[in-house]
Amino acid sequence: MAADDRYEILVRILDKLCAEAPARLGIYHPDKSNEDALIRARSRAYLHLFLKVKFGLLDFHVREAQITDGSFDGGLDAYHIDDEGKFIYCLQAKFRANARNFSDKEIGANDLIKVQLKRILKGEKRDLAGGRYNAGIKKFQASIRKITNIGQYEYRVVILGNARSLHKEQLKKLCDDFPVEDLDHSRVYEELVFPVVNGIYFNKPDLTIDIRLNNVRRDKDHVDYSVKAENQQANVLLLFVPTVEVGRILYTYKNSILRFNPRSFLELRDNPVNQDIRDSIVQTKNNEFALFNNGITLLSDKTSLNTEIGTKGRGQLVVTNPQIINGGQTAYTLSRIFEQCDKGQKALKTFSGKEVLLRVITIKAPRSNKQRIARQRLVSDISKASNSQTKVDEADRRSNERVQVELQKKFFDNYGLFYERKRGEFSDGLRDGYVGKAQLVDRERLMRVALAVNGTASLAKTSVKKFFSEEGFPSAPLHVSKVDNYVYGYELLRAFKKYRRSLRRARIDEAKRLGAALRYGEYAVMSIGVRELHGRSVPPALAAEILLRRWKRFESWAKRRPHNRRYFVGRGGGFVSYYKGATLNNDLARFPFALRRVATKALSK
Repeated sequence: MAADDRYEILVRILDKLCAEAPARLGIYHPDKSNEDALIRARSRAYLHLFLKVKFGLLDFHVREAQITDGSFDGGLDAYHIDDEGKFIYCLQAKFRANARNFSDKEIGANDLIKVQLKRILKGEKRDLAGGRYNAGIKKFQASIRKITNIGQYEYRVVILGNARSLHKEQLKKLCDDFPVEDLDHSRVYEELVFPVVNGIYFNKPDLTIDIRLNNVRRDKDHVDYSVKAENQQANVLLLFVPTVEVGRILYTYKNSILRFNPRSFLELRDNPVNQDIRDSIVQTKNNEFALFNNGITLLSDKTSLNTEIGTKGRGQLVVTNPQIINGGQTAYTLSRIFEQCDKGQKALKTFSGKEVLLRVITIKAPRSNKQRIARQRLVSDISKASNSQTKVDEADRRSNERVQVELQKKFFDNYGLFYERKRGEFSDGLRDGYVGKAQLVDRERLMRVALAVNGTASLAKTSVKKFFSEEGFPSAPLHVSKVDNYVYGYELLRAFKKYRRSLRRARIDEAKRLGAALRYGEYAVMSIGVRELHGRSVPPALAAEILLRRWKRFESWAKRRPHNRRYFVGRGGGFVSYYKGATLNNDLARFPFALRRVATKALSK
């Protein structure tokens, strides 16, 4: 599996975005045999990808209305006006037709000098060459004219492309002296591709929740309480919020707001409690939901509540970097009801008058590394305590451990693989066809590979659940520095599977050819492959053949060792027991496999 596979995933995502376009927009539905037309379609979908992920624009038509790319566009490909943050984003993008160009080819000064942002913003109707600006640019200009407080807004130019050869000041000068942010290929993979596969479409720092004040006593609309904990000052805010707001939020944010929750968005669906939650919303007219439901706990970096917004009976709650750490099941069910009600008037009617208790825990963002570590520990403890009364898989509870997060990043950055820290984390990517199961790294299988690579192949054949428990996880042999070894081990296991199938097709007796190697000892064989052949440019398929053709010699040797007699006499279990036994690891360390010489000879042919 190569890092370039990330480009293929990007292409699948772009093609899926093209498929969202109506048939009348022919640019998105090119003849697959027309390479130039295909690149044009994907280049335009590239703009959609940025708007979808960065600004949560899930609707194709909303995104399309903000695209200006085409003839006479003044070097501006798309825009977005963020009324809450008071930013106007202007986008210039270069999509490349293959993985190598996408990672290596740079945007040059000649590309950026075409950006005529100042001229467009001054209201000019023609570009520098005298051509009339296209309809998209005119719409952008009209949108700006409608902003009454335009002086409060800042302009930002975003470049989707590699601009490594140009430093910040050069970029700024080339883009009419506006602040510039460059998303090179690695940032695109990390900030646009991975989030889509992971179901994180939006990462907006500030979230606004509308609240109702009709049912509360004057000056009693919320409870505000300060707490000192773990060298951190925390604040707890309790109030009731409309269920429709919770449904809207989780529908939009999905996994991006569940990072500290032990469950992922789609994994929350498999729970019988969901139907009870749904019934208490859909089948009731009053607000019994506020009595029946335990509520939702939200973590925030900064929280502000304003009950004086000029509208009677209304208020606003604003939270920064929100994360749902408890009540995910409730939020998930409300989001599904919201989605099924088509997010419009029907949703408002279904949710009307129904509220849920919201507990907002505010812990200020850290300023130092020491504060960051203390905050992470406190957040982890709060999450564990909040979910201690609900049935959560122990492996899911360990999903936010630092090593898990770092492993996931390295698997993707280096190999385009997706390490599933939380069950169902990449369900969106699988469902939409962006990735296949072969690109997912299963956490339990990884633990077995790690145990074998660590020299304890016998443990790889036992239950690994204990290593995901709170007591066992610190001793788990998961190391970010060994990801290369883990990937090679994974590839060997796949090669073993193919080799086994080839024997069956050729009707060759597996036991006679391989002994018990793949029936009971695949992790032992794999561990030797990683130890002896990894780092020597031996392809996994060749390594598998070298290993398996010589493995019976090891089994014959092991069977003759006096300390192994107990396995092969009477009811000792034979190789079934041996490959899980106490003597295996030492035997693997002592036997002279001498595979490197064989591999060198095979590679020279």
